[in-house]
Amino acid sequence: MKNTSRWDTRGLIADALALPDLAVEEHRAIFFDWAFGLDEPERAAEAARELLALHRTDENAGHTIIALLENAANGSALPRGRTGRRRGARASL
Repeated sequence: MKNTSRWDTRGLIADALALPDLAVEEHRAIFFDWAFGLDEPERAAEAARELLALHRTDENAGHTIIALLENAANGSALPRGRTGRRRGARASL
């Protein structure tokens, strides 16, 4: 039986963890499919923390999906857009 949660109802994270031989890009695609499919994307960091608690083990600590979830748990997985001077200059055009 797949180890899923309310944050991974499609089982994408659980499936990705079962596929360690995929290329990094393929794991990223699975991760972003999961992230973009969240019903509450503003809670992505919380979702990632709960999934890490459910799935992270000593054996899979180096898995690409675990690393991506760790980044998301720290709030660094989602793009933030342009900021600073360049954005202000573009907005005034």
